Amino acid sequence: MRNLRTLAFTLIELLVVISIIGILAALAIPAVAGALVKGQLTGTLNNARQLQLATFNLNLENEAAGAASAWPGTNATPAVTFKVWRDSLTNILSASDIRKMFAAPRVTVPTTIAAITTASNTAFNVYQVGNVEDSGVVFLTTRNFNAKTPLTPPTVNATPYGDKGVVVMRKGGDGQVYQIRFVTNTNSTGIDATTQPDLVN
Repeated sequence: MRNLRTLAFTLIELLVVISIIGILAALAIPAVAGALVKGQLTGTLNNARQLQLATFNLNLENEAAGAASAWPGTNATPAVTFKVWRDSLTNILSASDIRKMFAAPRVTVPTTIAAITTASNTAFNVYQVGNVEDSGVVFLTTRNFNAKTPLTPPTVNATPYGDKGVVVMRKGGDGQVYQIRFVTNTNSTGIDATTQPDLVN
């Protein structure tokens, strides 16, 4: 019969294995968390793209019918407020789809469309754009970033993504997820505060 002592692990061997597992876990957790945030940002970018497409299609229909602009802003007659824009989206999208598109981590979207009274009830800042604005102006950004003041970096607690990244969707449909260093550095960003429309009320 073999001696049990020769088959057992020593305490030092167990501690070494446990410490190696701990180091590997410590290295893996930030990578997994970063991948999760990137996935969430990509989902929010897709939502912004759907909102842009819906608004673009509504505006084409309005132009064909001789009606006012469907883009949110004050240059239309009558002014397209956030509420008017939100209600017009229901001509193309279901209420549940609109709620999903307005959602993001750390954002509590009201349960009914009527209760979404301002952009602050959503994941997005909405900017005043219309038929006269260039397709390159910003239409939507996540609320942790204001395109009017791109040199002001978002704080770690800013809703919805803090300083992890921002989603920017332009009027023409060009959307992107930016890292904070690219939206706060004038040498590397395409966002010019002097050309951006004001936020929609």
